[in-house]
Amino acid sequence: MRGKAMAESVSEAEIGAGTLDAASTTRSFGVVFATSLLIVLMDFADGSLFNVDVDDRLRELQIRFLLSEKGSWYDPALPFIAMPAPYLSPWSRLVDLPYVVIAKGLSLVMSAGQALQAAFWIWPLVMLAVFSLLVTSLATRLFGRSTLPQRTRMIALALMTMFMAIAVLEFVPGRIDHHNVQILALLAIALGVCRWDRVGGMLIGLASAASLIVGLEGLPFVAFAYAALVGAFVLDVRGARAMLWTASLGMFAATVCGAVAFLGVPGILSVQCDAFSAPYIVLMLCFSGILGLCCLMVRGNAFVRLAALAIPSVALSGVAGFGFRACLAGPYAVIDPLSQAYWFDRIWQEHSILYFYAGERYSLVVLFALLAAVLLAVAPLAVRQARSTFAPWLIVYGLAVVALVLTVVQTRYIRFPIALAPLFLPVLIGWAADGADRNYGRRAMIGAVALCWTILAGLFFLVPPFQPAADAVDFMASDQCTGQDFSVLDAVTPGRIAAPSGVGMPILFTAPDGFSVAALPFHRASPGMKRMYEAFLSTDPAIRRAALAPFDYVVVCRSPVAADPQRAPLYAALSAGKDWPGLVRMKPPHESGFQLFRIDHAALR
Repeated sequence: MRGKAMAESVSEAEIGAGTLDAASTTRSFGVVFATSLLIVLMDFADGSLFNVDVDDRLRELQIRFLLSEKGSWYDPALPFIAMPAPYLSPWSRLVDLPYVVIAKGLSLVMSAGQALQAAFWIWPLVMLAVFSLLVTSLATRLFGRSTLPQRTRMIALALMTMFMAIAVLEFVPGRIDHHNVQILALLAIALGVCRWDRVGGMLIGLASAASLIVGLEGLPFVAFAYAALVGAFVLDVRGARAMLWTASLGMFAATVCGAVAFLGVPGILSVQCDAFSAPYIVLMLCFSGILGLCCLMVRGNAFVRLAALAIPSVALSGVAGFGFRACLAGPYAVIDPLSQAYWFDRIWQEHSILYFYAGERYSLVVLFALLAAVLLAVAPLAVRQARSTFAPWLIVYGLAVVALVLTVVQTRYIRFPIALAPLFLPVLIGWAADGADRNYGRRAMIGAVALCWTILAGLFFLVPPFQPAADAVDFMASDQCTGQDFSVLDAVTPGRIAAPSGVGMPILFTAPDGFSVAALPFHRASPGMKRMYEAFLSTDPAIRRAALAPFDYVVVCRSPVAADPQRAPLYAALSAGKDWPGLVRMKPPHESGFQLFRIDHAALR
């Protein structure tokens, strides 16, 4: 009897999934993939990439160091960032792995440098194909048995993909940060929900674990997906027991394998509140165990099932909270107040959607309004699905709503609703075109669009634009060394460089082996950023000397914009090309705005 109960699942017909033949499925995938490739090619049209940023460049440095003789799979230290302590990367080897494998394979037929550069191009496009496959599968299942003609269906899929442009741009060649992997994990969770069978449950577990191994941004989605499965299990929804059991099994197995493969024993035992480590391993394993055992052993009514899950879960949360108290402060507790004020608080993605208004980023506001209108318009259909089949369709809809709400609170999540909400656009088009519901569907669309635009247009008048004047901190965060000659670094002994965070990355890509920089704009580098702010901004010579004490050189590029000497004495002087007591200018072999100074600590003022 237990085996029979565990095998319960609902059919695709019961969740409204479409059943297309192989040719139609292939055409649908072709439309989504071709549209995605067109978006990627359009990104290349102006010669610069929209999404490739400092995260990708540091990931490249991390992979290059891993492939060097000094690199080690389980060692997260990046010694070319010295604050003065070496920077310990929180980024998972799971993301590094495919680039390493492809580069090593291609190195058999080309140079190591060419092989790695090719890997940076190949793997994002492979992930784009996987993205297109997941999107096609999800859209097909959510679409259901639509009466739309085949051509209209294909146009709807192309339009849907165009709405996903910001998510698609996470897969351009050179975009090697972890956000594309997180998008794939989220879509895989949604697809597992749509399947609503043992395979789907296993897919949820594996994708959820992968998402958390890569980073903690996916934690709200994983928590919602499992909470929804638990709710379905408590309410005894058909197939929920099998789903929750296999999802828990997948999570448990993937957590063990991921910990062994990507952390090793020291990493497994370490407490890193901002990355996959002991706190999250314990919670993932124990919660998976609780859910799995309840699925196997607990019968009875809804109250019994709820109590069997809630009591040990609450106890586990209390024990974990006491055992890992440092993590209760959140993943960014390592950021000091100075770095918080001068760096973190100035990052647009750490603010609410109101920052789009203040920064006059109205194109993103329009896109957000359209996504919100799609989800609001399709809400009546979600209610209808809830009454008939409940779990799969409604959970995927809930994931999209959660992603949208998270973006309202913190805009760093914007890529996730853009990957999920457009999936409901073909659904909405099919609903509005259906003969039985045409009028109701169209009224829902008009009402949703009107409401969303009214709210967002109202905020346009309530939130005035705010563009603060750039100051020395902003100048220090920008790359003032573009196009400059760095060859002076070849003529001096390698050492530790104190430089503004915006200059650190160009130095690392240019300097000979043995040099290190004090800071880059990442939260774990906040000790180095703090020292640089103290060195370049402080008016107190004692604070400046203490900040520069561990370093051998100072680098600042000349800037055409003058900084306020009252606000930033050292940076204002050096960026204007002036000298400073205790800083000995290293003469470059060629005229350059790149200025290297050796620190004479005894004479430093």
